[in-house]
Amino acid sequence: MEDMKMSGDEAPIIGKDALGRPVKDLSVIPWWGVDRKDIEWYPKINYDRCAGCGICFITCGRRVFDWDKEKGKPVVARPYNCMVGCSTCAMLCPCDAIEFPPKEYIKKLVVENNIVRKAFEITKPLSKKNEKKPEGTESKFNP
Repeated sequence: MEDMKMSGDEAPIIGKDALGRPVKDLSVIPWWGVDRKDIEWYPKINYDRCAGCGICFITCGRRVFDWDKEKGKPVVARPYNCMVGCSTCAMLCPCDAIEFPPKEYIKKLVVENNIVRKAFEITKPLSKKNEKKPEGTESKFNP
Protein backbone atom coordinates (compact mmCIF):
# COMPACT_ATOMS: atom_id res chain seq x y z
CA MET A 1 0.00 0.00 0.00
CA GLU A 2 1.85 3.01 -1.34
CA ASP A 3 0.05 5.59 0.80
CA MET A 4 0.88 3.85 4.08
CA LYS A 5 4.67 3.83 3.85
CA MET A 6 5.53 6.82 6.04
CA SER A 7 5.87 5.98 9.71
CA GLY A 8 6.17 7.98 12.90
CA ASP A 9 9.91 7.38 12.77
CA GLU A 10 10.07 9.51 9.63
CA ALA A 11 8.02 12.43 10.98
CA PRO A 12 10.06 15.58 11.54
CA ILE A 13 10.94 16.67 15.08
CA ILE A 14 9.48 20.15 15.53
CA GLY A 15 10.55 20.99 19.07
CA LYS A 16 10.10 19.96 22.68
CA ASP A 17 7.14 20.03 25.02
CA ALA A 18 7.02 21.62 28.49
CA LEU A 19 8.74 18.57 29.99
CA GLY A 20 11.52 18.74 27.40
CA ARG A 21 10.32 15.67 25.49
CA PRO A 22 10.86 15.72 21.70
CA VAL A 23 7.76 16.55 19.66
CA LYS A 24 7.24 15.19 16.15
CA ASP A 25 4.83 16.55 13.56
CA LEU A 26 2.73 13.43 13.13
CA SER A 27 0.13 15.36 11.11
CA VAL A 28 2.24 14.72 7.99
CA ILE A 29 1.49 10.99 8.18
CA PRO A 30 -1.72 10.00 6.37
CA TRP A 31 -4.25 7.81 8.18
CA TRP A 32 -5.08 4.88 5.91
CA GLY A 33 -4.25 7.09 2.93
CA VAL A 34 -6.34 10.05 4.13
CA ASP A 35 -4.60 13.37 4.82
CA ARG A 36 -4.60 13.62 8.62
CA LYS A 37 -5.62 17.28 8.52
CA ASP A 38 -8.84 16.29 6.74
CA ILE A 39 -9.93 14.31 9.80
CA GLU A 40 -11.50 16.21 12.69
CA TRP A 41 -10.44 13.72 15.38
CA TYR A 42 -8.71 15.27 18.37
CA PRO A 43 -9.49 16.12 22.00
CA LYS A 44 -11.30 19.21 23.17
CA ILE A 45 -10.89 20.30 26.77
CA ASN A 46 -13.78 21.61 28.82
CA TYR A 47 -11.86 23.99 31.08
CA ASP A 48 -14.85 24.42 33.41
CA ARG A 49 -14.35 20.77 34.37
CA CYS A 50 -10.55 20.45 34.06
CA ALA A 51 -8.74 20.22 37.41
CA GLY A 52 -5.29 20.64 35.85
CA CYS A 53 -3.93 17.27 37.02
CA GLY A 54 -2.02 16.78 33.76
CA ILE A 55 -2.73 13.08 33.25
CA CYS A 56 -3.61 13.79 29.60
CA PHE A 57 -0.44 15.81 29.02
CA ILE A 58 1.85 13.25 30.67
CA THR A 59 0.18 10.16 29.21
CA CYS A 60 -0.25 11.12 25.55
CA GLY A 61 2.62 9.53 23.66
CA ARG A 62 1.88 11.54 20.52
CA ARG A 63 2.43 14.92 22.25
CA VAL A 64 -1.01 16.30 21.39
CA PHE A 65 -1.01 18.34 24.59
CA ASP A 66 1.31 20.95 25.97
CA TRP A 67 1.14 22.78 29.29
CA ASP A 68 0.00 26.34 29.98
CA LYS A 69 2.28 27.27 32.87
CA GLU A 70 0.29 30.39 33.79
CA LYS A 71 -3.08 28.64 33.95
CA GLY A 72 -1.67 25.34 35.23
CA LYS A 73 -3.69 23.39 32.67
CA PRO A 74 -3.14 21.36 29.52
CA VAL A 75 -3.73 22.78 26.05
CA VAL A 76 -4.36 20.93 22.81
CA ALA A 77 -1.25 22.21 21.04
CA ARG A 78 -0.96 19.67 18.21
CA PRO A 79 -4.47 18.32 17.49
CA TYR A 80 -3.52 16.44 14.31
CA ASN A 81 -0.89 14.45 16.18
CA CYS A 82 -3.78 12.59 17.81
CA MET A 83 -4.15 9.01 16.59
CA VAL A 84 -7.49 8.71 14.85
CA GLY A 85 -9.77 6.66 17.08
CA CYS A 86 -7.70 7.07 20.23
CA SER A 87 -9.45 8.54 23.25
CA THR A 88 -7.18 7.32 26.03
CA CYS A 89 -6.82 10.78 27.55
CA ALA A 90 -10.60 11.12 27.84
CA MET A 91 -10.90 7.70 29.46
CA LEU A 92 -8.19 8.56 32.00
CA CYS A 93 -9.44 12.07 32.84
CA PRO A 94 -10.83 11.98 36.39
CA CYS A 95 -13.03 15.02 35.70
CA ASP A 96 -14.46 13.97 32.31
CA ALA A 97 -13.11 17.22 30.92
CA ILE A 98 -11.95 15.82 27.56
CA GLU A 99 -14.32 15.23 24.68
CA PHE A 100 -13.99 13.61 21.24
CA PRO A 101 -16.33 13.30 18.28
CA PRO A 102 -18.86 10.46 18.53
CA LYS A 103 -17.96 6.89 17.54
CA GLU A 104 -20.20 7.24 14.47
CA TYR A 105 -17.77 9.82 13.03
CA ILE A 106 -14.98 7.21 12.95
CA LYS A 107 -17.25 4.46 11.65
CA LYS A 108 -18.26 6.71 8.74
CA LEU A 109 -14.58 7.36 7.90
CA VAL A 110 -13.88 3.64 7.96
CA VAL A 111 -16.68 2.94 5.48
CA GLU A 112 -16.01 5.92 3.20
CA ASN A 113 -12.31 5.09 2.88
CA ASN A 114 -12.59 1.29 2.51
CA ILE A 115 -10.43 0.78 5.58
CA VAL A 116 -11.75 -2.67 6.44
CA ARG A 117 -10.80 -3.90 2.97
CA LYS A 118 -7.36 -2.30 3.32
CA ALA A 119 -6.90 -3.97 6.70
CA PHE A 120 -7.82 -7.38 5.25
CA GLU A 121 -5.27 -6.83 2.45
CA ILE A 122 -2.57 -6.25 5.06
CA THR A 123 -3.51 -9.14 7.35
CA LYS A 124 -4.43 -11.74 4.73
CA PRO A 125 -0.78 -12.82 4.19
CA LEU A 126 -0.53 -13.42 7.94
CA SER A 127 -3.33 -16.01 7.87
CA LYS A 128 -2.96 -19.67 6.98
CA LYS A 129 -3.34 -19.89 3.17
CA ASN A 130 -5.57 -22.94 2.89
CA GLU A 131 -7.52 -22.58 6.08
CA LYS A 132 -11.25 -22.81 5.45
CA LYS A 133 -13.23 -19.87 6.81
CA PRO A 134 -15.81 -20.75 9.43
CA GLU A 135 -19.28 -20.84 7.93
CA GLY A 136 -21.14 -17.57 8.29
CA THR A 137 -18.09 -15.28 8.43
CA GLU A 138 -18.40 -14.11 4.83
CA SER A 139 -19.24 -10.46 4.31
CA LYS A 140 -18.69 -7.78 1.72
CA PHE A 141 -15.46 -7.00 3.60
CA ASN A 142 -14.35 -10.64 4.03
CA PRO A 143 -15.52 -12.61 0.93
